[in-house]
Amino acid sequence: MSRSFSRRDFLQSAAATAIGSSSWAWLGCVLTRDYDVLIRGGLIIDGTGRDGEAADLGIRNGRIVAMGNLAQKSARRVIQAQGMVVCPGFIDIHSHSDDDLLIDPRAESKIRQGVTTEVLGQDGESLAPLTEAMRAEMDARWRDKYGTAVDWTDFAGYFRRLEARRMAVNVISMVGQGTLRAYVIGEANQPAAAEDLAGMQALARQAFQQGAFGISSGLEYTPGSFATTAEITDLCRAMDGRGLYSTHMRNEGDAVLEAIDEAIAIANGSGVALNISHLKAEGRRNWHKAGDILQRLATARQAGLRVTCDRYPYVAYNTELTSLFPLWSRDGGREKFVERLRDPALRDSLSAAVAAKITMLGSWEAAMISSMDKEAHKRFEGQTIAAAAQQQGQEPFAFLMELMIEEEGRGDMVGFAMSEEEISKILADPFCMVASDASAKAVDGPLREGNPHPRAFGSFPRTLGKYAREDHLFSLPEAIRKCTSLPASTLGLPDRGVLREGSWADVVVFDAGKVHDRATWQAPWQYPEGLPFVLVNGEVVVDGGEHTQQLPGRVLRAPFAA
Repeated sequence: MSRSFSRRDFLQSAAATAIGSSSWAWLGCVLTRDYDVLIRGGLIIDGTGRDGEAADLGIRNGRIVAMGNLAQKSARRVIQAQGMVVCPGFIDIHSHSDDDLLIDPRAESKIRQGVTTEVLGQDGESLAPLTEAMRAEMDARWRDKYGTAVDWTDFAGYFRRLEARRMAVNVISMVGQGTLRAYVIGEANQPAAAEDLAGMQALARQAFQQGAFGISSGLEYTPGSFATTAEITDLCRAMDGRGLYSTHMRNEGDAVLEAIDEAIAIANGSGVALNISHLKAEGRRNWHKAGDILQRLATARQAGLRVTCDRYPYVAYNTELTSLFPLWSRDGGREKFVERLRDPALRDSLSAAVAAKITMLGSWEAAMISSMDKEAHKRFEGQTIAAAAQQQGQEPFAFLMELMIEEEGRGDMVGFAMSEEEISKILADPFCMVASDASAKAVDGPLREGNPHPRAFGSFPRTLGKYAREDHLFSLPEAIRKCTSLPASTLGLPDRGVLREGSWADVVVFDAGKVHDRATWQAPWQYPEGLPFVLVNGEVVVDGGEHTQQLPGRVLRAPFAA
């Protein structure tokens, strides 16, 4: 009786002829394995918010192909996950690893948190599009500091560079509204003429065609802050209702409610979805506004607006030291800013404005220096401005002025401006996602610099450990949803952020009883614990808590890209 001759039969026959029957048993096992990776015995929490279910998970060619009882199946690699949770990889919807992935593609501090996708181009600043002058300035700085070239001017070139470099995580990028304004108008505070707006819209459309997911704004930073509400609304209309407007609002303190209203007006006026970046009520006198903030967003949602927010789980923010100074002083870029600091006629006005900002924070003790550009000032990293000034025998404002002049307007700070009650209220909102608002760092190599905010190392395990397990702010499945399917649906990623057959195999295996962050304000250079396995596109990148040096990440382009 005849029978059909399958591809497997052919391979077995050819292999037996080539290597002899004595080796056939071993090779036959390899050829007949069911999966590339098999995760056995874990509690699968699929990312949708549903409770977990004990099951196995089979992966082939980068995707999940089977879930359930796979006891009789085999794989090239088997991960024993008994007693652990298996969930989708975390999507860091507000990240700043734009240049860091080109400098060190391992993404150590992110992948070890379980982050498998980073969303770049945030706070109004992206690495494309660039004029030739912008490119040359960035290239000179990168070559001097990292020995890395900037050889692109648009997103097509930037994405090609990322893909050629390869990276441990997947990447998405927004296009920065501030970058678009700098490209067309420059750093000056001047209104956009009709031709300026048309130029920015054309650049934005090109960015979308090349894969950008939407527009971000950083309205406390220059030059994006010089744009009016109408200008930003018209710019967002270039998305034709398809993308996401993600905003670092114009104010997160005394005028936070007015800033919320502006963000909602922009989204409504342009017909796009809205995400409020690192939502907060900054300053003790504003903490009580958290409830009003969330109510405004809920009302907008009830009226039909697609609106979400994100938040990192810490009581302090991280930004440029220049943010302590008034907007008018930063008009025209860093060179103009330093000129104004040197002008004795402006000292009283600058002192009054900075004092108002410090009063809102609480004191000079609430502002910690996190990074300095010049070697001579690195000794101040990790110190508050109050402590550093005392060390120098100076009054804090005088110390800050001198420091900013010598640093040529560069340097970062951490501002302790929020409270645990304020964090909990915002983070618990069902439409709030978890984000790091940080770049990828590493305990070794070129990305170990400064005294960074611990959120670069601990945002996601802190959410799982402190806020879900210890504080019971929300259930573990809900915590995972905030890190996975909620950002995936916000971005329009149907095959990531969930564990189901057909989805890409971005997977985290963690110990729900032990997962926790270790990074602190004074000792941030510590990876978290309790996340032994992380897979990206089906490849094991963290294995037994150690980086495998695999770089399987991809550039993910927007669904409406050409």
